[in-house]
Amino acid sequence: MQNVAEVFDDKSAAQEALENFAALLEDADFTAELELMGIGRMQFMRRRQMLVEWRGLYMALWRLALSSSFPQDAEYIFATFLHAYRVAHPDKLSVRIVERAQQYWGMLQPKGDTDFSDVARHLGSFSVQDEKQARSLTLRLVLHIRRAYKIIFDRLI
Repeated sequence: MQNVAEVFDDKSAAQEALENFAALLEDADFTAELELMGIGRMQFMRRRQMLVEWRGLYMALWRLALSSSFPQDAEYIFATFLHAYRVAHPDKLSVRIVERAQQYWGMLQPKGDTDFSDVARHLGSFSVQDEKQARSLTLRLVLHIRRAYKIIFDRLI
């Protein structure tokens, strides 16, 4: 695969976006997200499953941010990142994270950054609740996803 700097018009900005997101993802602590969903420390299997979901979602949110800042190159930057991530993390869990990232991107793409409710409902579906609790969780998740998107977008470059 070609070096990012060889492909893009603004080489340093694209490379910086890749490096910034890799560092942001590496430092991500999803404790708040798990607590928001009511997943406790001792729920090991659910925690593991939801960490896959949240990491994949963060990658997809980054892809969404790339669409605004690098409209011509966003797809290539994202594909470059996913390839590098798979090479650096060859385990089965990371393969699932990349798959989820692509699926979340598919959910986000039609509405962009205007509406995160479909993704929030999907994440909420991992929690067993009555209808009122589900609506409340969906609203809290929408706000949380929007904040996460803003953080990712602000740190893009």
